[in-house]
Parts: sequence; structure tokens; C-alpha cells
Amino acid sequence: MATDTVMVVGFSKDLPLVAAERKGFFSAHDLSVVYTQTRNSTEEILGLLEGKWDVAFDNGDNVVAWAEGQGADGKPHDLFIFMGGSQELDQALYGTSDIKEIRELKGKVLGVDAIATGYAVVLRYILQCHGLSYGKDYSLEPVGSTRMRLEKLLEGKISGAMLNPRYVEEMSPSRLRLLARGKDYADPYSSRVGIATRAWARTHGAFLVRFIHGHMMAMDWILNSGNKSEALALIKTSMGRSEEQAEEDYRKLIDPRGGLADKAALNPAGLKTVLDLRLKTGLMKPPAPPLDKYYDGSFYQKAAARVAASSAD
Repeated sequence: MATDTVMVVGFSKDLPLVAAERKGFFSAHDLSVVYTQTRNSTEEILGLLEGKWDVAFDNGDNVVAWAEGQGADGKPHDLFIFMGGSQELDQALYGTSDIKEIRELKGKVLGVDAIATGYAVVLRYILQCHGLSYGKDYSLEPVGSTRMRLEKLLEGKISGAMLNPRYVEEMSPSRLRLLARGKDYADPYSSRVGIATRAWARTHGAFLVRFIHGHMMAMDWILNSGNKSEALALIKTSMGRSEEQAEEDYRKLIDPRGGLADKAALNPAGLKTVLDLRLKTGLMKPPAPPLDKYYDGSFYQKAAARVAASSAD
């Protein structure tokens, strides 16, 4: 059987994708992966819609926003979630060292990936909880990925941003102040899900099931404690992590909240949180649509059945 290529895009290549490639779980299903690291979610989603990529891994809020016509082009699209993932929000709100509390962000410019999608919605909600309203008390500037937001913050071009604490620790933690942890305001939260267009999935359904199957096999391999040493080595070599950082990453991955223990089945509560935040911040009017508007579990279920069947052999 000829090998099919899956064009994948995301902000970072995580261990399941790396393991699925390196350990041959994709090739066992006659698949190869070409991965692209995106600079921002707008580039990512537009590329997915245009067919540049087949699959994306990103925040569940981007699916909701673009499906509702609240993405960068203002048009509704047929994006859907085919697989879950991490349900814990790692991102946190950081400000420059002179900002001592959230209320001091009043009148400031804050950096986001995109103004009305993703972690920008979490940021709006956090500030709303502290009496600050978007457009009245602060402004948002589209900057791009976590790394790009961090650079702007360290340069003093913005006063605050939602950031991955990992990158803050790597670069300059003493120059920034942690103001709020995202998970204290949104929990559980669909922070990383598998995304595709329904049009592509209709014509590539078997292809998508094979991709999910390979992904799930990689998760099983990671969760097997006998593979811990090799998994840590993959984290260090493929992600440039130190021994200590790799241990921490591995611990988070195997934690039940990390998305691996449930084989990346979508947690409906995490997606509900996404919708609730859009309602609370006024980005969506009630009532919220049913969750299945944004999620189709049929491909995942077929892949899970294949995993179960292969385990029984």
C-alpha cells in the first residue's frame, strides 16, 4: 500500500506526534507526517481552510469562533473537532515587573494571538473578573504565538499577555510578574484538540481514522511505564528540554488531566467551558449551540475500535 502524507500544523510538536513518527506508529498505517509550526492561529486556520494543511492541533475555542463566523475573515466555516487532548489550561497571565496586580493593567496594551479567539478570550474573562472591560479599560494587540508575545513583553512593547510558563522560565522569569493562572478561571478547558474541516473529512474519512489510530498507539506507548526512559530521551532530543524539564513534561503527560490517560477522547466539560467563556465575555449570545455542532466523535470511535481489536489479537 502506498504511503499517504498527512499535512499537520500547530504551535508546537508534542510527544505523541513525535513518538508516532519515531516509533513507526504512523508508518504502520502507511502514513507519513509533514509538520509545520505556525506563527499564529489566523495563519493556521486559514491554511487549514484553504487545504494547505489537513489537520491542525490547537485551542478548542478557535473551532467555535471560526465556526460562528468570528474568526479573522468574519465568515462561518465547517471546522470541527475530531479528537480531544489536553484539558488543563497551562497558559497564565504575566505582566511586566512594574505591574503588581491585575487592576494596574487598566489603560495598557496587552498582547494576544488574535483578538477574539483562543486564549485572548480567557484573558478577557480574567480581566472582566477584576472589573476591567475590553475596549474601555485596555486594548489588545494581535502579536502571534506565545514566544512572539513573550518577546514583545520583554521588549516593553506590551504590558501583559497570556503565556506558557515554560517559555517564561526559559527566558527571563525575573523580568515578569505572574498575575493569574488560566486554570484558576477556566477548568477544565479544551486547550489542545485535533481539528479538520468537515469537507476534507468527508472525502478522507478512512485516512483520518488511520491517523487517529497511529496517534492513539503512540499514547499507549508513552503511558507504558517500561518506555519512560525512551520517552524522556525523545522529549530531550526532539524538544530541546533539560533532564529536569523532560521529567516535568512527562509527569504532566501521564497525569489523567494531560489527555493521554483517556486516549485523547474529547472531554465535553472542557468544550462547555470554552462556550461558557464566550458567553460570559459577550462574544456569543445565549443560548449556546449544542456541543456536537463543533465535535464529531465518529472518526475517533472507529479508531478506538481498531485499537481495541488489535489489542485483542
